Amino acid sequence: MKRFLCLAAFFTALVAVAQTSTVTYNATTDVIANPERGFYRHEGTHSSDYDPLNQNSLTNFRTNNKITLILRLFYLEGFINAPISSQYLQNMQNDFAKVRAAGLKCVVRFAYSDDYDSGTPQDATKAQILAHIAQLKPILTANADIIAVVQAGFIGTWGEWYYTSNFGMNPSTSDFNNRREVVESLLNALPTNRFVQIRTPKLKRSLFNVNSALTQAQAFQSTSLARTGHHNDCFLASSTDEGTYSNVATDYPYLEQETRFTPMGGETCAVNEPRSECPTAIQEFQKFHWSYINLDYHPGVISGWQADACFDEIEKRLGYRFELRTGIFPQTATLGSAVPVTIKIQNVGFAAPFNQRTAYVVFRNTVTNAEHRVALASDPRLWEAGIMTTITENLTLPATVTEGSYKMYLVLPDSDATLATRPEYAIRMANNNTWESTTGYNNLNHTLTISGALSVGDHNESKPELVIYPVPSNDQMTVQFPGIADFSVSVYNTLGQVIPVESRTESSDQLVINTSALSNGVYFVTLQGGNTKQTKRIIVKH
Repeated sequence: MKRFLCLAAFFTALVAVAQTSTVTYNATTDVIANPERGFYRHEGTHSSDYDPLNQNSLTNFRTNNKITLILRLFYLEGFINAPISSQYLQNMQNDFAKVRAAGLKCVVRFAYSDDYDSGTPQDATKAQILAHIAQLKPILTANADIIAVVQAGFIGTWGEWYYTSNFGMNPSTSDFNNRREVVESLLNALPTNRFVQIRTPKLKRSLFNVNSALTQAQAFQSTSLARTGHHNDCFLASSTDEGTYSNVATDYPYLEQETRFTPMGGETCAVNEPRSECPTAIQEFQKFHWSYINLDYHPGVISGWQADACFDEIEKRLGYRFELRTGIFPQTATLGSAVPVTIKIQNVGFAAPFNQRTAYVVFRNTVTNAEHRVALASDPRLWEAGIMTTITENLTLPATVTEGSYKMYLVLPDSDATLATRPEYAIRMANNNTWESTTGYNNLNHTLTISGALSVGDHNESKPELVIYPVPSNDQMTVQFPGIADFSVSVYNTLGQVIPVESRTESSDQLVINTSALSNGVYFVTLQGGNTKQTKRIIVKH
């Protein structure tokens, strides 16, 4: 008996291996215009002379330059003691509409001054800032789909929280409380799935009175702590990045952990060789999980990267860059059954996506083009940089699926319904011969055949008996079906496919099957006579 059970396990495994296909994917070296990552273009505008965004320029950023982000810096100097005008708010809405039409997203910041030497106020009072945020909330909410992240702004020259008239150059406890109110108000003006970025690691720790970095368990929650990320606008400019780091020994490990789960971006502000050159740049982009950086500033640093031949690598690796490596898929499946899939994805970028999105496997009928989408449990925000992620899941086919052949695709659309069907906002895998530009789908290069299920429960039968038949040399086996006369016979494989075989009745309750057409494996033999049906599970071993 033990020998027969071992044989059963062996042949079941053998059939399972034979019924899968392994697909290997080739990585591309192309620069990819993926959303919410990469070099950005700086686009500032002032209340004194509002400079609207240019639709053609925005479209060219993505189509010609593979750029998907801009930083829209709104200066409110004309409203430092007054409400924001309705015209300014309308101009903002018009700009957001252009960003959406171009297939881009934006990093948003508000400020009151771009001059720290003028003697004029660098920011408004806390009360005025909170009133302005209340005015801005409807616009920010309405356009959150194309806002990648909002920088804390408002306080200090350029909104960088340092040169300030109202919030303390060396902040007291009261100043930190006021700053925290601004951040909390801004967070409340945004949907809970959007981040606000703070200028330095110490500022975040001081605002929330914490010393430890976010853990994975704390990450991606709706708390203010989890929704607050980081930006560095003097990257590589000095040993402390011009005061970004108050203590490198403390700030580096803190920021390295934090940016696994929060957005990191910014700009350079000065040439500082050798620190601002390629080796340190690549090392720190990677350590701190950078998703985006300014292409317009500092030009000396950017040209240095181009001269030292690391610009192309930075352009490709900012943010996430997912390479499909292999996929293991069944060749066939039955209706109502689970479809086991294994997909290996290598993230060769500097970071993971920071905004939520769901990955799906789409099954497209090769004849009707009908599509059926199944969500993966795996969270793309945890497909971390430098890691090979192995997704192994059993996908339940929707009830609407019919028999047929289906091409399989991996799809990572935007989480917002307004953008979910637009391919510009879907994530493209960094592979050759997989991207379907019209839909934003990644072709898994596998076709699955789905057939009608052979379900014992569908026939109101008892569980089929396992019968092991070492087949004799004449390739015939006898199967007994007591109590059934004048029966019809069907033979199925484990996928529910009918296998044509020769058979004859030896007596009223015995069937003789010619097994020469059956390879080694597990089969179901079903006999039906009148209102009675019986199924036997058999193992063929030649």
